Amino acid sequence: MLKAKLAVVLTTASLTLYGSLVLTSGFPQASSGQKKPPASTGKPSADTLALGKKVYDKNGCTGCHSIAGKGGNAGPDLTHTGDPATHTAQWLSDQVANPKGHNPNSSMPPFAQTIKGQELTAIGAYLASLKTAATPTPSGSMTGYKPDAAVVDKIVKLGGSIGPLAQNDDHLEVNFHLAGAAITDSSLTVLSSLKNVVHLDLGQTGVTDAGLNYVKGMKGLTELHLEGTKITDAGLASLQDLHALTYLNLYGTNVTDAGLDHLSHLTNLRHLYVWQTKVTQAGADKLKKELPQVDINMGWEAAPKK
Repeated sequence: MLKAKLAVVLTTASLTLYGSLVLTSGFPQASSGQKKPPASTGKPSADTLALGKKVYDKNGCTGCHSIAGKGGNAGPDLTHTGDPATHTAQWLSDQVANPKGHNPNSSMPPFAQTIKGQELTAIGAYLASLKTAATPTPSGSMTGYKPDAAVVDKIVKLGGSIGPLAQNDDHLEVNFHLAGAAITDSSLTVLSSLKNVVHLDLGQTGVTDAGLNYVKGMKGLTELHLEGTKITDAGLASLQDLHALTYLNLYGTNVTDAGLDHLSHLTNLRHLYVWQTKVTQAGADKLKKELPQVDINMGWEAAPKK
């Protein structure tokens, strides 16, 4: 009898102890001065961004892409690649891993086999962080203009993107470079009703001289990418009145010295890329005399052998 009572007592005690452990481990307990972990801000850490930059550099991305004027011009300039709302860290990671997943005509090689896991996440975060600095802008930058929703939808359906230049500047940036050859001259009719466009990227698209007829009225344009397009000297005639232009990329086009004559009155032009065009050093020197402020990038050339 005594043994039976003792067994009941021990069993009860065990159940009580077990139940206590279950409750203790399954529910939060009152804190005794212990600090809670900081809440996530949703922003990548400095270490993640530093890793992303390291991955970008070690995989030779600078050979094709430029950031803040440093790097190659075979691919799109990435200085503000994080500006479009569609360019999230995940989207950019996917672009690095498999460019053809976004654009079947992309000439960019896939890096899925060489950049993986944490490194792939980090380079996506780094590229997404490359945005126009949100610094105070001059009076008048906030115009209150918003593009028509139907026009925005049409641009997105074409494979492009459109968005404000910065958080406190509603001038627009329009990008079509990821849509590739699918963007033709007729695609650019969508630009006709847009105002406030200051950055336009048509790089690697199927645009020809005729397509620039839709660009010549964009008087506020400051940055224009035409690299890898079918533009010739005749097309540059459509740009001669874009006096606000500061950046023009003509890499890999059929432009010659004669075409540069159309640019001689663009006194605000600061950066001109004519690598792998038919422009000669003599033609570049001539334009430099007329526009001494412009930096004309003719690409890298090996030093002559001694």
